[in-house]
Amino acid sequence: MIKKLLIAAVAAAATFVPVGAEVQAGTTSLLETISSNGILVTINHDDCLTNGSNGQYRWLGFQREMRLCPGRTVDADDHNTVRHETIHAIQHCVNAARGTSTDAPIINNPNDFAEFVMANLPQEDIEWVKSMYPESQWLTELEAFAGANAYTSSELEDLFLDACTIQEDDV
Repeated sequence: MIKKLLIAAVAAAATFVPVGAEVQAGTTSLLETISSNGILVTINHDDCLTNGSNGQYRWLGFQREMRLCPGRTVDADDHNTVRHETIHAIQHCVNAARGTSTDAPIINNPNDFAEFVMANLPQEDIEWVKSMYPESQWLTELEAFAGANAYTSSELEDLFLDACTIQEDDV
């Protein structure tokens, strides 16, 4: 029920925010796709009150969860958080398929990674990430913040489906 309320709120917010904002109509479909493919979407979990984050992507064994912390209203930052946390979900899927550490970014070529981050994240945001996260998380967080800026919710939905679900031609 809470998921349906958030999805409705996201859809409603998309109609009331100015065009230049980061609110995207595709966020509703992205959340539905994530939820229907095994990731529990939790809205305003108790941890939201204590950890001060806008969201988290978590996993314990096979249980994956996207925790979103919009509070009472959904705004452009909340849409951005969905995109950011979706990048983390895709990182998880890609690294599981590769058999690599979950602390590895999707883009594993250092030059391509640097180019992607620099093209999609202002230098002040890069410095902020480095000041807020431990060094072991810099690469995945930089990729997630840059990816949230680089991709629309609809594009991320396609990327998620490609990376995290079995396609007919994979069988």
